[in-house]
Amino acid sequence: MIEQEVQQFKQKLISEGREGLVLDIDETLSWTNGYWFHEMQKKFGNPENLLVKDLIAKYHYTQNVSYWQTPEAIEWMENARENDLLQEELLLIENSNDMVQKINQIIPIVGYLTIRPQSVLSGTTHWLNKHNFPSEPIIARPKDIISSEGNTWKAEVLHFLYPQVVGIVDDSPSVVEKLPNDYKGTVYFYDNDKCMRGDINVIPCKTWLDVHYHVNLLHGKTDK
Repeated sequence: MIEQEVQQFKQKLISEGREGLVLDIDETLSWTNGYWFHEMQKKFGNPENLLVKDLIAKYHYTQNVSYWQTPEAIEWMENARENDLLQEELLLIENSNDMVQKINQIIPIVGYLTIRPQSVLSGTTHWLNKHNFPSEPIIARPKDIISSEGNTWKAEVLHFLYPQVVGIVDDSPSVVEKLPNDYKGTVYFYDNDKCMRGDINVIPCKTWLDVHYHVNLLHGKTDK
């Protein structure tokens, strides 16, 4: 079931005659993994003695690190996800804000779609404003959706929002995997160089320059 907030967001876009892209936040705009992996290895150990960047390259997400799946570590992660102030400490993915502003000149950024819980909206908004991202609504994961089901919820919302939301910039393979085969929007698959789907429009974009290039290719104005 699509939440009232999402329905109202879509209706507002319809009434204003707007369409555009939404953006994921974690690992797309914010280097959230850098903070998470640093804190997890400090608090719960790093028996492989890998550097943070190498841990991220090997596991990508903290939930994939087997020795961090203890009750204590899982509890810390759950609490951290709900920590509003923590969101303001996260690092910016270099130049993501500048590239987003350039993309916003090609096609409007109409919002943000994230599996962060609604409890951290304030900190997330502050972080986006601090880094000069477009001031647009944030659609965050509702309280009744557990974190492990977040990407299923996100794919459903993205499907519902089309055609007012014509696509998303997102790094998550899980979102791509869970989108239905009748999804007609475009996923700019950030920080990925290949795609596992051929039945929907997914464009791997290793860098933000690649995202900008492909957005401009699809939506840029051409001289006649």
